[in-house]
Amino acid sequence: MKEPGGSVRAARLTDRQALVDLSRQVHQAAEGYRRSLGVPARSDAPPRISLAALMPSWLPLRSPSVHLVAEWEGELVGSCRAIEEPHRDDWVITQLDAADSPMAAEVRFALLRAVIDEGAQRNVARLHAACADVPENMELFGQLRFMAYAQEEIWYRPPGGVADAAPDNAGGGLESVGPSDAWHLFDLWTHTTPPEIARIEAYGAADWEPVGHEGVVPRSSLNPLLHFSAVNAWFLPDGQRVAGFAQHGSCRDGPHYLRFLVREGADGVAFLRAALAAAGSEAAAAGMLAPVRTYEASGRQAAADAGFEPVGQVSMLVREVRATVRQPAMVPAV
Repeated sequence: MKEPGGSVRAARLTDRQALVDLSRQVHQAAEGYRRSLGVPARSDAPPRISLAALMPSWLPLRSPSVHLVAEWEGELVGSCRAIEEPHRDDWVITQLDAADSPMAAEVRFALLRAVIDEGAQRNVARLHAACADVPENMELFGQLRFMAYAQEEIWYRPPGGVADAAPDNAGGGLESVGPSDAWHLFDLWTHTTPPEIARIEAYGAADWEPVGHEGVVPRSSLNPLLHFSAVNAWFLPDGQRVAGFAQHGSCRDGPHYLRFLVREGADGVAFLRAALAAAGSEAAAAGMLAPVRTYEASGRQAAADAGFEPVGQVSMLVREVRATVRQPAMVPAV
């Protein structure tokens, strides 16, 4: 922000009410997704699931690694948060908001650039983000060298009884995930993920060991945003392989979370209905959000047949920080 009177600084406890008001104004606006990350994007028809529905308190419950605000003549006009990703030297940007004004684009640019600079100072390896597919977002992140590498649909299953989610034999064959299943889950992920995306996300078998109690892997647009009171995971064995994987995150407020993978050729609908039944009546009563990558054809079909409906699409973004900072400048050959 170049104009006099504008600055970017670290958030303070005394900013809380102003941040609550700013977040409410941005996410409840008719086109708020143009001044925020817009995760998940609003849909033109019900149900209108927005970031506000996911965060009823308006403030994330997970502590951010960095929280910056933009101030203009004593008034808060923007907010950006990034949280540290467990087990990695990466940050995930969870919020990038600007008040509705002619300066909104400049405010968001200044905040995003400041987070990149902060990450470089703290030796962060990469920055991740997910945002609604609108020109304002894609142009902004592109200007600061973020790369879009995948698209993800947000599917929503409205509240309903467990009985209508699962057949009589649902749950048969499902097994709870433990650390010893990590290699088989890694194998499933490898077979359901295009190689170029697998190289970017760079998971190894060890990354899958805590998935039965920690909702970090596999990556999605929603798991950095939500506060899980509990995490469970199940898989469907198929001989020496795994045919399906589902990770359920319980949320005290708002819809629950379900991330699943289905091997091509498996009965994805039966598996997903069994996973919904395993999640239980509380999850069914709260509704369920499920992020599904657009390349996961089996998962998308299973979601549609199991009563989910798409409510938005987002882009997954990444930016190298450490490599960019440490890369030596190019010099002419002599």
